[in-house]
Amino acid sequence: MTFEDEYYDGVFSHHAKRIYEAVLDNDRLDVAAIKQVAGFSREEKSKFDNALTELQMKMYLTICDIHYKISQKGELYGFSSTVFCTPELFWGADVFDTALEIDEDDAVEKITEQILRLNPSADEAKILKFITG
Repeated sequence: MTFEDEYYDGVFSHHAKRIYEAVLDNDRLDVAAIKQVAGFSREEKSKFDNALTELQMKMYLTICDIHYKISQKGELYGFSSTVFCTPELFWGADVFDTALEIDEDDAVEKITEQILRLNPSADEAKILKFITG
């Protein structure tokens, strides 16, 4: 499904829509820029954080870089800021076309195998729930 389909089905909040559209319209934005472009206030911090997490979990946004502030002397300072973009921009649209050709059962099996390689003691029922939701 597209983001718009899921939004109109009630899967995403209006906060998520604001974030997604801000990033989509600007290709790449750091967290501060997303808040500014999408018009988030300080009072909306938890709604912003939840919506951003939701968008990442559903693979509509991904971390694509980190930025640092640069002083007038050209030196980096302060904490880094995470930059977000769409997965299509980060990996290229052809990755998703290829993914559509993979059988769902095969995909679940390959993801399960990789999780078990990284964590041999992982519970298979929890793995399946993690993959399929």
